[in-house]
Amino acid sequence: MNANKTVSKLLLLESDEARAQAIARLCEQHHCVCVPVRRDALAAELKTHYDLGGVLLGEDFGGSHEAAAAVAVALQAERPELPIVLRLSAGTNSDDLPETLRDASRASWCDADDASLLTALDAQVFSHDYPDPLVDGITDMTFGRLRGLFPDLDVNWDAPSVVRDRIIFGEVLTLIPIETMWCRGWLLMQTEEAPLIELLPARPGRDESSDFRDVNGVLGELTNLVWGAFRNRYLGNANGTSEAGTTRAQVQVPLLINHRRHYLSFGSDNPQLCIKYRLTCPNTGREVVIDQRFVFSLGWSREGFDETAAQAAAAAVEEQESGELELF
Repeated sequence: MNANKTVSKLLLLESDEARAQAIARLCEQHHCVCVPVRRDALAAELKTHYDLGGVLLGEDFGGSHEAAAAVAVALQAERPELPIVLRLSAGTNSDDLPETLRDASRASWCDADDASLLTALDAQVFSHDYPDPLVDGITDMTFGRLRGLFPDLDVNWDAPSVVRDRIIFGEVLTLIPIETMWCRGWLLMQTEEAPLIELLPARPGRDESSDFRDVNGVLGELTNLVWGAFRNRYLGNANGTSEAGTTRAQVQVPLLINHRRHYLSFGSDNPQLCIKYRLTCPNTGREVVIDQRFVFSLGWSREGFDETAAQAAAAAVEEQESGELELF
């Protein structure tokens, strides 16, 4: 079935294929999926992958330190939100590297010390710990809403991932604020318009085919339903009132959207929790991807998330028994 262990996708930039394979195996043990990329294919791969957690760069990628520095500078200009983790050979002194290469790298590790890579990944990629009960709860509630909206389609999801990219997926997205005692931020749902139109069921009493308005409506409805389920399960004291009854002032950060670059920033460098749901027609094989992000840009406390398995199960049972949907 669908595995819910959180992973992260990394670009792997190494000239030596054997070394790249060894690094990929090491990263796999640390819940990272590496995408090896050749120098001449880097621009195309950046356009293909919009959900990266970082970049692993070899000190001699491209044939020299200077070539690796040029790649690092280009990456920093194109995708500055992606942390570059630089691999150093055992005999390399970082002071001997080009200054631009040192400045563009967020962290470095020595290929003679595997533990140094894992330490760098923990600091630069997995800086937020999203607990399994939270991820399980999100996929459970979203799966139920997708099945309700699309009863004739098969619903699956990819392994949840930690994403530092800020690239928009598709043409249609919805945003809604989320807030509990342990988190503040946004729920984001995004998809491609044309594939979803093809899979939308016919509307009763309508002869014409579905159009972008139907896509807008169903994605908005899905967002409301998932938000309502999240709110019911994890609400806590989310009204900004302290135990003493006083209202806390809430910090707000503006969102930034650059349409030309398909770029969306929430004003924070916190990693996003990303889950991709795949809706497939069993008859035609047509598929649409719905990309779900939880962006805790305004507040996150791993210690504050104290939901137990019993509490989650009780909430799910209560919701199923009531048979009620809260509309917003």
